[in-house]
Amino acid sequence: MDFKPRIRTTETPQGQKLAVVPLEGRFDAKAASDARQLLQQVLDFGYPNLLIDMSGVTFMDSSGLGVLISALRKCRAAGGNLSLCSVPESVALVLNLTSMEKVLTCFSDLQTGIANFSPAPSAR
Repeated sequence: MDFKPRIRTTETPQGQKLAVVPLEGRFDAKAASDARQLLQQVLDFGYPNLLIDMSGVTFMDSSGLGVLISALRKCRAAGGNLSLCSVPESVALVLNLTSMEKVLTCFSDLQTGIANFSPAPSAR
């Protein structure tokens, strides 16, 4: 996974801080530790709302999924939320096979994700 992220900050539609974190490359066991550290740093900087741009991810396994679920829990514990956008078909397949598409909100693209991001978990 490429960790030269171009993290962007903006606001949710409700006016709360939102960090847009782009991930690239393989999101597997080898990249999981770095990704976990990156997301923790963003949280530590006071951004409990994370929108993960998955457009550059070419592969994701259970290790990558574990990082996302762990980050989701941490965001919610901090009063925020985590959503995904621009999810490639191969990653969407992993989310569907594990039923995580029911837990992680996914938006079709970055602009839609920012415009519709909800800091509170959506009721399902």
